[in-house]
Amino acid sequence: MNPSTVCVLTGDIVKSSALSTGALDAVMTALGEAASAIGEWPDEDGVRYERFRGDGWQMLIERPAHALRACLFARAAVRWACDDAETRIGIGLGHVQAGATLAESAGPAFELSGRGLESLGVHQLWRIEGEPEALAVRALTQGLFAVCDERSRHWTSRQAEIFMWLAQPDAPLMAEVAEAMSVQPQTVQTHFSRAGGHALLEAVHAFEAALSS
Repeated sequence: MNPSTVCVLTGDIVKSSALSTGALDAVMTALGEAASAIGEWPDEDGVRYERFRGDGWQMLIERPAHALRACLFARAAVRWACDDAETRIGIGLGHVQAGATLAESAGPAFELSGRGLESLGVHQLWRIEGEPEALAVRALTQGLFAVCDERSRHWTSRQAEIFMWLAQPDAPLMAEVAEAMSVQPQTVQTHFSRAGGHALLEAVHAFEAALSS
């Protein structure tokens, strides 16, 4: 993959008008904190995040291979912040012309991300689009994202919190997560399994390997 290819996530909060101002602000703050965490992942040099139009948000991620892990991480952040909140996400892989802010930036990655968000159907909350050289097996990749979207859509806030711990590239051991959360290791294992964590991370690893090859 061309090293100048990046990933842009463009999202909005589903039925944001039903959330209180405090809840919406907490969700958007959690997304900003998630972006900061993603920026610490291997081969990332900080992730740019901006909120716009009240309930809209955008991230620019340097490594396209992190797209699926980042989508899951963003959803987990939203659900952890507010059990009733959900976000739609359009994912674009391509080149960018970076500006001083994301709002002032342009390029195929932004266009494809916006197009993905606009084309979402009633039963779909994520859609990935990419330039041909960035997304060689487009239909298969879209199917993978659709399945991961559906599998993670019904997380509880506790499942989301545990997934955030264990979805990091250099994730701690479950026993360490349990100690940090002051719960039993079996509790972590149970919530992670019910969240589909093992299968989702297997999908993440396969996607990252495919885009890194």
